[in-house]
Amino acid sequence: MRRFCCVAAVVLLLAAPVRAETIRLVYEPVENPPRYYGVTAEVPKDKPGVTIEVFREVARRLNVTLSFDRVPWKRGLFMVETGEADGIFHASFERQRTKFAVYPMRADGKTPDQSRAVFFQSYSFYVRSEAGLSFDGRKLKGAGGRAVAVTRGYSVIGDLKALGIPFEEERTQSLNLEKLHNGRVAAYAELDNMIAPFMAENGGRYNGIVKLRPAISEKAYYLLFSKPFYKKNTKLADAFWTEIRAINQSPLIGEIVGKYR
Repeated sequence: MRRFCCVAAVVLLLAAPVRAETIRLVYEPVENPPRYYGVTAEVPKDKPGVTIEVFREVARRLNVTLSFDRVPWKRGLFMVETGEADGIFHASFERQRTKFAVYPMRADGKTPDQSRAVFFQSYSFYVRSEAGLSFDGRKLKGAGGRAVAVTRGYSVIGDLKALGIPFEEERTQSLNLEKLHNGRVAAYAELDNMIAPFMAENGGRYNGIVKLRPAISEKAYYLLFSKPFYKKNTKLADAFWTEIRAINQSPLIGEIVGKYR
């Protein structure tokens, strides 16, 4: 009987879910509706955003704990590179980032698995309506060689380089909007979801700023894990990405997004 109890205890112990160490994630202290809200280091308690809710549901399913730290984008990448953070979001695919971080990859190991991305979003050019600029997908016409504003460290810089468009980097979206508003740059290249809150919060100040079509690019955005974290927790990281896909393909994502409409 005693032997049976010992064996049963071992079986129960092996069957019990193992809680990993807390996963430390970083993201920006700016708003990207409806993916995340708030402009301070704190995560809003009420309606923190779709991505935060998805990640918390993933953590619940995998029986792990999450902690969030909100820091500027470049600082967040540095924290992942140095091991101060386990992961960062939302990150589009850039080959140089694979030197210190891991994306969910396809079976070939060469290309990211877009089915396990967090979501997709677009970069567009924003201009003053009276400036007379246009974009045909390849050329920004009417800029006269003047620079385009861009947020420091954002992946659209690679797109601008490929298009041969000069650019100036600034720390924040609000600084870039002011540069555009004051005519110091020809245009501003930004994520549509990121610029929307600044436009809305400032009433009529930016009414003269319009979005050009088509978009510069549409990209998949991922949760990136640091290489040390992935090496130590490979199965957990892969499971986390897979659960993101499962939620995005289920009715639950509609319910979460619906809270923010």
